[in-house]
Amino acid sequence: MLRLPILMVHSKRTCNTVKLNSTTYQMPHSQMNSPPILVLHGLNLSGSNWRRSARHMMKKGSRWLIVVDARNHGESPHCESHTPADMAADVEALIVERMLNRIVALGHGMGGRALMTLALTRPDLVERIIVVDITPGPLPPEVVNAARLFKLMVDVLPKIPKDLSLEEGRTFIMPELRKLIKNETDLMMIVANLQKNDNGCFAWTVNAKAIFDSWSQLMIRYKQSLKGLPPYQGETLLIAGRKSKFVTPTNVKIMKKFFPKLHVEYLNAHHKVHVDQPQKFVQLVVDFTKTCTGCKML
Repeated sequence: MLRLPILMVHSKRTCNTVKLNSTTYQMPHSQMNSPPILVLHGLNLSGSNWRRSARHMMKKGSRWLIVVDARNHGESPHCESHTPADMAADVEALIVERMLNRIVALGHGMGGRALMTLALTRPDLVERIIVVDITPGPLPPEVVNAARLFKLMVDVLPKIPKDLSLEEGRTFIMPELRKLIKNETDLMMIVANLQKNDNGCFAWTVNAKAIFDSWSQLMIRYKQSLKGLPPYQGETLLIAGRKSKFVTPTNVKIMKKFFPKLHVEYLNAHHKVHVDQPQKFVQLVVDFTKTCTGCKML
């Protein structure tokens, strides 16, 4: 039986904020005086997975966008803690650094939970929020049990012979990873995270150990971290995949307690809604962000 590390205080940050790697998307017609859409990706991904969606939202919509890499992902720094509160604090620091008054928060999966935490703890910084295929409620068992993958990623790393090339190293770990990952596309996505540093050592782009150590706070006990927080009173859009198990009627009821102005849209998609239904997804975001609460749209 896999034993998950447990922290006594779920919402407490255990390391300082990190400076997030980010990419800005804007066009001449973008309303630069309005809050930008800040996009935070899902687990084991990065901001690069949102390039196509960001470009389409930029072209079709009136808002400019900031797409970030979460801590321990992509080109953002690694840190030993990886809770939603940590990630929310990182985004808050970026808002301050970029001298933004507010943002439209758009988060998928893990990023959705981080931005829900930001909206509930710092509602003054979030003009409205879009959450993609996740809620504060319980996650599907197969997702909760995915902690085994990150434990395997930690365990397999020191087994890779240092004299192998990057391509050879990726081939070396595939048999171990296939024991848990049956989908070939998902497997290749995980393997692509393996890199070889300048010193010749293999490393993961994603900080698998930090994610595993924070798994309980991130995936299992997230709702408990929100206890006592007042509801977020801003406009809220939940875009869910009909083929996904993340959003259930019970979870929607749970989410409405924290986000009373919740509006739910279902698309014929799996968990990566923006990938399966790109045009419909972008249109929902564009329509939702046409108006701006408390600001003047030119």
